[in-house]
Amino acid sequence: MKLRGYWLRVGWRNLGRHRRRSVITALALAWGFAAVVVLNGMMEGMGTDFIRSGTDLMAGQIRIQNPAYEPERELWDAVGGDGGVDVRALLERVEGDPGVLAAAPRVYGAGIVASDETSRGTMLMGVLPEREAAVTHFLDGLVEGTTPEPGAYEVVLGEELARQLRTGVGDVVVLVSPAADGSLGNELFTVSGIVRTGIPEVDASQVILELDDLQFLLALAPGDVHEVVAAAADPWDAPAVSERVGGDLADLGPAVEVVPWTEFRPELVEFASLVRGANWIILLVIFLMAAFGVANTMLMGTFERRREFAVVKALGMRPGQVVLTVVGEALALGALAVAAGAVLATPFVLWLTHYPLDLTPVAGEQMFMETLFRFVLRVEHSWDVPLRSAAALVVTAVAAALYPAYRAVRTPAAEALAGR
Repeated sequence: MKLRGYWLRVGWRNLGRHRRRSVITALALAWGFAAVVVLNGMMEGMGTDFIRSGTDLMAGQIRIQNPAYEPERELWDAVGGDGGVDVRALLERVEGDPGVLAAAPRVYGAGIVASDETSRGTMLMGVLPEREAAVTHFLDGLVEGTTPEPGAYEVVLGEELARQLRTGVGDVVVLVSPAADGSLGNELFTVSGIVRTGIPEVDASQVILELDDLQFLLALAPGDVHEVVAAAADPWDAPAVSERVGGDLADLGPAVEVVPWTEFRPELVEFASLVRGANWIILLVIFLMAAFGVANTMLMGTFERRREFAVVKALGMRPGQVVLTVVGEALALGALAVAAGAVLATPFVLWLTHYPLDLTPVAGEQMFMETLFRFVLRVEHSWDVPLRSAAALVVTAVAAALYPAYRAVRTPAAEALAGR
């Protein structure tokens, strides 16, 4: 241990021989380290925001369904099968998992909505507004009115659907839909609100009702729900949380299946993999540049010290000790660069972590992979990226010094002392 410390001290002193060159090289490496930390954090933040955008808006991060419900989406394929479930008890059990923030039940249907002017085909969604708001955010897009009240026979229409129906808040519409018992459900509803999700297909077709009202329209029992969606504390933990929740609900039988977003939104998984791949490319490019910088500095240093190396070799210094001299200098340079890079990166990381830059007013919202994406520059704070980058920088500096160390060992003592 003392021997290793000795060569580090020698390397640190050698950096002081050409302070200007050492400072310039260390600053270049420090900026590279800071850039890797900030850019990787921004990419991780963008990936997490994209996952949240693709799941938080409407889909949810965990789904509990009857395995037979998809893809036909038959009315009678409710969670728990023919007998349904105790919805309140199910929600309590799901929310009992520490990885689940909240859960909300849903009922779906299809039918026709008609106003005094015209009619349109529509998708019906029954929700409990307060619970839904804790899991997803599409109800945050209300541009007029309020969410449906229980037992008030009210609906919220998508913005484009309301425009096509030429109706607004306070108007009455008729909903007609095939019911689970084979009858044709129809009822008058008052428009309580208009919502804009930003997804054209949803805004042009969605009608949102209070859960009990849609169950009544579709002749479903109170225990018949088609889906329970849940929000995970960390989207990336959704598969593990789903597995735990699935084990907890195993006693409900095969008509209950718990699925994470990684299975029902596989395109988001591919995007997350693309982001991670981009992170490795950034890391590789920047540290390759760092390697050339260190190698150049070490080569110049070893060339200028040819006579010094010749003298110590003539005095009996072994080749391994010569290598340690050069490598110790590179190690000290890498450590100095990491410390300086941490000082440079910390303000940017803290700023973009706590005060992300929302560029949506400039760039606008974009649809990508059926997801409404907002351009927000935010750093996803993690110790993994800085520690990995610091280790990579030091290893890069040491690896880049191996060739200069080899050149120092191969320097012929006689020729160097003779000035040739």
